[in-house]
Amino acid sequence: AVVSTQSGHYGRGLPKLVILTLCDFSWFKQVYLSLRETSIYENMDDKEMKDMSYGVKKTDIGSTLSIYLQKRHALNNFHLVEVTSSLWLAGWNQKEPALMNKFHVGDQLLSVNGQPVTTVAEANTIMEMTPSGVELLLKRMPLAAEYKMHREKEAEDWGMQIRQNRLVDVIHGGIAWTAGLQPFSAEFAEKACSWAITQVNKCPVSVLCRSTDVIWSKINSGKTDALITLQPSEFVNILSNSLLEHPHYEDFVARS
Repeated sequence: AVVSTQSGHYGRGLPKLVILTLCDFSWFKQVYLSLRETSIYENMDDKEMKDMSYGVKKTDIGSTLSIYLQKRHALNNFHLVEVTSSLWLAGWNQKEPALMNKFHVGDQLLSVNGQPVTTVAEANTIMEMTPSGVELLLKRMPLAAEYKMHREKEAEDWGMQIRQNRLVDVIHGGIAWTAGLQPFSAEFAEKACSWAITQVNKCPVSVLCRSTDVIWSKINSGKTDALITLQPSEFVNILSNSLLEHPHYEDFVARS
């Protein structure tokens, strides 16, 4: 409620003074920011919106970054999964150009427009209620590990065994072993598990991939060097199974 009001002027050109309680000021601030946000986003084109994404390098594992999107690009264009009291990105609409090269499978969604979210319903409600722009605060693949491998000749074996998109074994003393890979060193829900390959040379591997040959083709495309990103297989299973329940899951599968 208004504590007091003063009519008239305290000098030439000064408006009426209104004193608000702290509670009312907080409400006023929210309304002001909402109107300001609407004005900002409505006057921005897609390129300017894209340029507003900030933070550390977008591929740095475990980093936190904000991504700004127009409401029409965000709403109903993500497949989020609730796992261990957190929200995780399993896929996004591959037909929406505004979403390209911004996200990775396994990204954790921390907040939407500054409001912490832990359920899909919370995230969707905030996106629906926002007047125009959407700010997503993400943690980049916090469960992932990244390994860089190098071999002297293209014919040299990488020293690891892969089945579909799973790392199932590493040969002691081989290239993969030297790079630090261990087959069952992943951990999810406080239990050890195997690794699933989700990116090769910074390019996504479909979480639905069931072809070992496709994975090897991506690894060998770098000739003598390969950079692989892995995430706990049990975690990837949850994401992929949930994605398959989406009526248009084919459109939401991240692939290179």
